[in-house]
Amino acid sequence: MSAAFHAVLASKYGISPAGGGVRGGGNPPPPPEKTPELVEAVSQSVKSLTELLKPAHTRGPELEAQILKMFAAFNLYTGDQGKLNAMLEVWADELEEYPMYAIRKAYKWAIRGGDKLPSLAAFIADVKLAIGSNVLDRKKALTQWLTM
Repeated sequence: MSAAFHAVLASKYGISPAGGGVRGGGNPPPPPEKTPELVEAVSQSVKSLTELLKPAHTRGPELEAQILKMFAAFNLYTGDQGKLNAMLEVWADELEEYPMYAIRKAYKWAIRGGDKLPSLAAFIADVKLAIGSNVLDRKKALTQWLTM
């Protein structure tokens, strides 16, 4: 590459002409300047992600309603209300720490992709997959940027 091209990379993106860059192990660009507008936007993003990631037990009866919808989708009711209540309690106890958006997503996967109710363990595995590491990583990175 030409020297002029390297100079543009260095001046615009902070990439060293010595073959740095992302693949070459160069330095990453500096973090953006903390303007009041940017701090407010990042703060709002962190607030939104915090709300999104709240555990289901903070959402009141929404978790139980979601579980009952799944049981209904698989026609689970056999006429034994005691058994249904016990199953609901077990599922709610095990799912209460996860965010509702992930539970809803796993619910959709279950009813669209299966002929029978998944085991609780399989459903929890899908909930964990539905959470996605990008959401957690994004919240962590934005929170760290605010405290720099």
